[in-house]
Amino acid sequence: MTTENTRLTAEGVLVPLLSRVRHIHFVGICGASMRTLAVACQERGYTVTGSDRAGGDGASYLARHGIAVSEPQGDSEGVAAAELFVFTLAAPTDHPELMAARRRGVPAVSRADLLAALLSPYRHRIGVAGTHGKSTVSAMCTHLLTALDGVPAAFLGAALSRDEDGYRAGGGELAVFEACEYRRSFLSLAPTLAVLTNAEWDHPDCYPDHASMLLAFSDYLHLPSLKRAIISADDPDALALAASLPIRVTTFGLSPTADVCARSVRAEGEGMRFSLFVSGEAVGESYIGVRGEHNVKNALAAFAVADALGYPTDPMALSDFSGILRRLYRRGEHAGVTYYEDYAHHPTEIRAALAALRGGEGRLIAVFQPHTYTRTAALFSELASALSEADCVIVTDVYAAREKNESGVSARALATACGPHALYLSTPEAAALSVRSRATLGDTVVVMGAGDLAARFFRAPLAF
Repeated sequence: MTTENTRLTAEGVLVPLLSRVRHIHFVGICGASMRTLAVACQERGYTVTGSDRAGGDGASYLARHGIAVSEPQGDSEGVAAAELFVFTLAAPTDHPELMAARRRGVPAVSRADLLAALLSPYRHRIGVAGTHGKSTVSAMCTHLLTALDGVPAAFLGAALSRDEDGYRAGGGELAVFEACEYRRSFLSLAPTLAVLTNAEWDHPDCYPDHASMLLAFSDYLHLPSLKRAIISADDPDALALAASLPIRVTTFGLSPTADVCARSVRAEGEGMRFSLFVSGEAVGESYIGVRGEHNVKNALAAFAVADALGYPTDPMALSDFSGILRRLYRRGEHAGVTYYEDYAHHPTEIRAALAALRGGEGRLIAVFQPHTYTRTAALFSELASALSEADCVIVTDVYAAREKNESGVSARALATACGPHALYLSTPEAAALSVRSRATLGDTVVVMGAGDLAARFFRAPLAF
């Protein structure tokens, strides 16, 4: 199915097909990226239906837009009326609704294929790729370009705020979107400006080694639609990939050799302050309302994008950017303990989150839900080493997502590997109870993972 759908898009069939269909059905509609596309299609006048076994914030967001979510099934009334199916790559090939579509001869395309079609009218298509930081950089680009009157459309994989999800309609020639590397889906897209934040190894279920992942990133940077690339100067692999590009490259980072760089970086309150330099020239003092040196790098990527598009550099244009949901997001306080939520599920992300939160009055307590068995097995030692930088660690059961445990890896073993200050508790609810009994005045708690840990952990009395 994937080959056929890629061919459909490559031959330019999907764009005219969208002009003929009226009813689009989304398989796995509650996912962060899927629901943004569903709302985008609804705003364009399509009848939108969808199914998902998950609910939570995704279903609530869709309900606010009048889109009902059903349980996955076969030839239901809503499914039977659909003229186009859109599926997430997490959906199995034998999904009953996809099988029903095949029986009826109804086109079924991936999320990336649909995104590419929706992006086609925009003159400037800014695709943010990388192992880490895609959502935050995309959000910063959206925020910065909006402040500079760019009015970009946004297709993000994370909610911009509690009141706004990852989609923004925009009103001009600019579109900002996440270009996800999972199963090479970003190769279905056609960015005109590509950002590469970093190129670490991840997704061992589809990339058996680092070299295979670097090849995918290389292919992304050589897409024929590209006119400009924004590349991290702090990531050797990303920088190496940029060396052979036939297009203009701008680098960003903390490295003094970067075209867009920061100096005198320091923490200030809930944010970071630094001196911004562009092409070796001091532009002025910058402030961002989010913690961590990694977020300074993310901001530099956004400044580099704006500069590449010809916008004037306003060093304080991100001063009121206070982050996005699930990315080092401050949930609130309870009994003198401060709680944060972070999407970190890779060792580098864990280290960055812990480093950003270090320095409080009390202990730093990390609650972690490993994400997928393949990642936990492949990065086991690195995960244990990163988590051990917290003063206290609680590890819950692995969030399986689409996988079965074929390696025998376990959350209990990971907790043991973290050392004597770590413990294993099977459920997020048990972890929340333990934290409430252990945490004392001045402690900081960060709840980390890409699964359902935070949704289950932050319930009464921690429902901020």
